[in-house]
Amino acid sequence: MLKQSVVLTTLAVILVSVAATAQSSARSGYRVVDVKKFVAQNQISTSNPNQVAVKLFADTDEAEGRKSENVEVKYPTRDTAVVVMTKEGLADDSVAAIRRRVEMQRSQNKWRFVWVGEQNKCARGKVSQVWTNKLCP
Repeated sequence: MLKQSVVLTTLAVILVSVAATAQSSARSGYRVVDVKKFVAQNQISTSNPNQVAVKLFADTDEAEGRKSENVEVKYPTRDTAVVVMTKEGLADDSVAAIRRRVEMQRSQNKWRFVWVGEQNKCARGKVSQVWTNKLCP
């Protein structure tokens, strides 16, 4: 019984370590955004990941000429959610596309924002048409 407990504990530690590494690498290409400012700027008043996705998708920015919009909600674990919103073909002479990654965690049956990141595809310059964490010129 003790052996089984040690094995299960070791597996749990390995899984947590793997999840942390995957999360870190998924964040690496993004520019960090202040969570409180993000929530305020997007007027997010809900903490449900699916409702956050709807709020991000239903923004009031000009949509004319936009090539595509995509919002994806994934649940890597029962208590974590990742919302990724991508908009391409923006009516901006500097930024061609934007991607936002919102990570949420559930604790005591309530979702909270833990991290927000942003990427751009520039319309011009050396990094045009590639996702970057840099601001566009």
